[in-house]
Amino acid sequence: MKYLLLLLVGCADVAQPYELEHPRVMAVGVTPPGLAAGETARIDILITDVDGPRVADPADVEIRSDFGLAIAREDGWQVTADGRSSVVAFDVRVQVGAELLTAQKTLVFGTHADNPPVPAIAAPVAEIPAERDYVLTPEVLDPAWSYRWFSSVVVLTGYRRAESTLEPVAGAEGAIALVVRDQAGGTAWVIAPATVQP
Repeated sequence: MKYLLLLLVGCADVAQPYELEHPRVMAVGVTPPGLAAGETARIDILITDVDGPRVADPADVEIRSDFGLAIAREDGWQVTADGRSSVVAFDVRVQVGAELLTAQKTLVFGTHADNPPVPAIAAPVAEIPAERDYVLTPEVLDPAWSYRWFSSVVVLTGYRRAESTLEPVAGAEGAIALVVRDQAGGTAWVIAPATVQP
């Protein structure tokens, strides 16, 4: 019985993939994600931890690539396309609190492409009813996109689907975030303040 109790206590501390309170890289955005020769793109790293979701300070980010990319940090991190036409990649290291997190991003050189439009959440989240499950849906449903929901106020089911069901925690305050990705490497996100009614 002692060993069973220890196991149950340990499981309670496991971070769920949708929780915003735990340090993680939520997305790596490149604007634009497809570059013609000579074009320059901005690189943004969406992170989260106990302080909530936000774009990482460029000073906390390190970007490297084995593809010989022209990457520089000026007002923020940038990459400039050379004359090649291919898929390239870079590695990201970002300091989030006491943790050093990593991610990788691919992008396309040779052809211009834009990110998806910034998503909007169709169901209002400023005041979520506490007495029943609540369905989150984006205003635009595109079968070619992938969807990823995050939350600090609810338990999410189907956080990798376009429509996600949440189980509200009464009185909780925080945020709900949605990241969308298209098949060309484009990424966009929205972060919405959220409150569950008492």
